[in-house]
Amino acid sequence: MNAPYLVVDSGLEIPPYQQVFEQIRAAIERGELPPDAPLPTVRQLANDLGVAPNTVARAYGELQSEGWLIGDGRRGTRVAGQPPLNRRTRTHALREAAEKFVESLRHRGFTAEEIAGELTRFAGSSAKATR
Repeated sequence: MNAPYLVVDSGLEIPPYQQVFEQIRAAIERGELPPDAPLPTVRQLANDLGVAPNTVARAYGELQSEGWLIGDGRRGTRVAGQPPLNRRTRTHALREAAEKFVESLRHRGFTAEEIAGELTRFAGSSAKATR
């Protein structure tokens, strides 16, 4: 099973396990991975992504502990039947992603004002495009 929704970028400041974690969670939130959908084995996904098996195992483990995935023994890892898609979880995920994104931009030398200006401009243009 191929996982086209996953890519690990070694150039990012975000650790590989966290990239895997966030991309799987996002795919579940978007409905690309429906409830009970099987995921590749740890070894298979690690091989596909070119990362160590422990990287994928850590991401799967954290997704399981947060209720996104279920480890089903010999049947493998699957998307939970009732993923935690409540408002609080979504708000937390958004805040966490924004915090990491802004921090990475600050490390690249952008000021808070530059970041806020571009995000405001982008959010405004994205809102118009979806109407």
